[in-house]
Amino acid sequence: MPRDETDATESAAPARRLALRYWVALILAALAAMFVAQNRDRVSIHVLWVSVESPMWFILVIIFVMGLLIGLLLRRRRRRT
Repeated sequence: MPRDETDATESAAPARRLALRYWVALILAALAAMFVAQNRDRVSIHVLWVSVESPMWFILVIIFVMGLLIGLLLRRRRRRT
């Protein structure tokens, strides 16, 4: 078995996995955009003693950003062995 064939298959696998990851991210972004587009009604949000009226898409974006920040703050770092 020549070395060239094994090198070609090893380098092709990460490229395909990377492409799949980008496709999944693109599909999820499209679904999120459709969800936001369908939820443009104005809603009233009550948090403690504060009441805010805003478009639903804006509140959804704020909730998403808050979740992203919490996830980044609480993520675990991998230990190198």
